[in-house]
Amino acid sequence: MKRETGFRKTGNSVTIFSICTFLTSLIRKYLFLIFFTIFHFQGTGSILLTSPPDETTKLIAAGIRAGDANEVSKYFNAMVDLIIPGYNDTYAKNQAGQILKEFFSRNPVKHFKVTKQGSSENGSLYAIGELLSGKIEYRVYFLMQTIDGKNLIQQLKIEDNSSSQP
Repeated sequence: MKRETGFRKTGNSVTIFSICTFLTSLIRKYLFLIFFTIFHFQGTGSILLTSPPDETTKLIAAGIRAGDANEVSKYFNAMVDLIIPGYNDTYAKNQAGQILKEFFSRNPVKHFKVTKQGSSENGSLYAIGELLSGKIEYRVYFLMQTIDGKNLIQQLKIEDNSSSQP
């Protein structure tokens, strides 16, 4: 039996059978796309929950470059290992943001650039950079993990790099 895939005219009108056949073939063509969209984004509430690693690193770097602790702390996990001059402990997100704000107020950022970034076998993402504040150069390191679809900072380390040079 020959299968019809287009419209069939009887006289001057299109039959309901032809319309149904056309719609069925159209649905089959796009069924994969429909199911992928439904199941892949089910329950997320948005299509893009997480920025790609490079994009997240760029956003964090822009926050550091601007000396904006609020922008950087948007990417903090609920608890953050914070190692900066005068502080070395695990802090709640808000407290870590306040400590970073204090650091930036005492050490205004003149220049910051990411010198290296990558990922580890366990899925952690990292970036290393150089921060210049006055005559002091700092080495900045942050470690991120993807948690609930978001790249979040687990550890932020800012160390005086000028004393380690010969």
